[in-house]
Amino acid sequence: MNRNQIEAFTERWLNAVCTGDTVAFEHLTAVQALDTLNQQPVTRLAFQERARAVFDAFEGLHGRVIELVLDGDRIAWRWTLTGQQRAPFLGEPNSGRQITLQGINLQRLQGGLVSEHFTLLDVPGALRQLRRGSSIA
Repeated sequence: MNRNQIEAFTERWLNAVCTGDTVAFEHLTAVQALDTLNQQPVTRLAFQERARAVFDAFEGLHGRVIELVLDGDRIAWRWTLTGQQRAPFLGEPNSGRQITLQGINLQRLQGGLVSEHFTLLDVPGALRQLRRGSSIA
């Protein structure tokens, strides 16, 4: 994949989360991918459930790719998701606050699909916003 294709790929990933389009992960992830956080294979269902959890917790989600680094079949991309909390998230009750989640995805692409995946979410920053409503955006 060239840079333009990978940029479009990351935009499709964020759009799937923001719109709750979990079917999109059938075209973004391999049937089974290595979750490098725990070194265990996971199915597409795991990605669909994670995306659905974020979509269900926030209204009016908007995603943005902040930075993208390519290294052969590996990509690293920093992203933000902004939305208004409408359901519990990270163990915090619905605050109704507008917050911005920040994270980094590290992924290996094979045949245009994610075969390895790691997400690092700024949990302390998210919790601070959910509890106090101070957006970082």
